Amino acid sequence: MILNFEDENGAKHFEFIYTGFILGGTTVMQKGLTVLRRELSILDKLESISHVKPCGKKLPTQEPDRQLNKIPEVLQADEIRPKLQVHIDEHEFDLLYSYVGSVPWQTGQPLRDAISTIDWLARAQSK
Repeated sequence: MILNFEDENGAKHFEFIYTGFILGGTTVMQKGLTVLRRELSILDKLESISHVKPCGKKLPTQEPDRQLNKIPEVLQADEIRPKLQVHIDEHEFDLLYSYVGSVPWQTGQPLRDAISTIDWLARAQSK
């Protein structure tokens, strides 16, 4: 399955996927080696299309906050347009969906954005 962050809401979806993954993962107290390896795989994939926010902001876990890379508007003739997509398998999807859905998002706009992202994630699964 492909999570495509290239549309107009891609940056916001990435923000909630990344934050939800980190924060939701901290709520799971017992993890086996398989889950830990899946977490690292997802983390590597999310990090491959993002960078640490230059402001130095950290999540409550002290993990540096990240933002989606930008695609340059103009590419040099020999440059390949980077893709803001990650490929995940069904087990990684289940873990990601579970983590993002378990975060106690603040009521109000953060909750709206989180639910929008969770719905977007579910649509990505059905494609």
